[in-house]
Amino acid sequence: MELFSQFFRIDRFFLRWYNGVMHNNRKNEIIYFDERSRGNDFLHLAMAGKTLPNPNYLIVHSSKAGTVWERYNFEYVVSGKGYIETKEKTIPVRAGDLYFLNKLQQHTYYADRDDPFEKLFLVVEGSLVDSILSAHGITESAAVVHADARAIFEQAFALANKHAGEFFDAESYTELSCCILRLAQLIAPPQFNERERKENPAVVAKNFIDYNVYERIDLSEIASAVHLSVSQTERVFRAMYGVPPMRYALDKKLNVAKHLFMTTFLNVSEVAERLSFTNVKYFSRQFKAAFGQSPSSYMKAQADHPFPQRSRD
Repeated sequence: MELFSQFFRIDRFFLRWYNGVMHNNRKNEIIYFDERSRGNDFLHLAMAGKTLPNPNYLIVHSSKAGTVWERYNFEYVVSGKGYIETKEKTIPVRAGDLYFLNKLQQHTYYADRDDPFEKLFLVVEGSLVDSILSAHGITESAAVVHADARAIFEQAFALANKHAGEFFDAESYTELSCCILRLAQLIAPPQFNERERKENPAVVAKNFIDYNVYERIDLSEIASAVHLSVSQTERVFRAMYGVPPMRYALDKKLNVAKHLFMTTFLNVSEVAERLSFTNVKYFSRQFKAAFGQSPSSYMKAQADHPFPQRSRD
């Protein structure tokens, strides 16, 4: 009777949510969601629930390949104490600890007999979880951090309740993936500190020109983009690409013009305008110098022979 009172007091909120789906198991756990028989390979929530205080609580994980052991556990201790035993060490866990148990590892974890823990747990698998853990460098058999993760678990429980007996929809999978990501980042916080990226200024200048090929730009704008003087910009660009930056910019525009003549119905003036040439005659003169024929002659040749002739061997 006392146990039932404790159960109802702790989980009357979840009783309302999980009516008809929630159940207890022999380990004195409230199982909010248990769907180990189906799922997907990308992200699968196999089980979600709460372990109530039980001095005899003990779970053993095996490294033997098989469906049961190829899942990850995220667990959060609400109160009490417990222990995780790996091949190398025994790790105590207590209220406020978030811990992670890797798949296909030998673990024995159990409650302290005098002060057995109450904990929340999520059991997940899938290639997305593999990638999240790999990206955060979480490779150890077991990892423990002191972090307030309860709200994340409750968000996952709400998702599980929403789809009790049904498949998750795409939106819920996205929310669940966010929960897993947040738990991983609590276990192994990523380094988001920004740092100055060392890029070759000539490459930066070339990218700037390429990106702004339809705009009118001058050398001072390119220099400003790479944070160098005009003379320094010209020197480093020529050293890498063999031509001054403005020569490269002009050649880039002319090659784009050639492409436009091949793929659109724009006339000479329209192409010149699109590429920000203020003088059509200047554009035509530069085009002829680069390709040996005027833009109009090139357009006529394209109209007469729209498909390039293949050589016969």
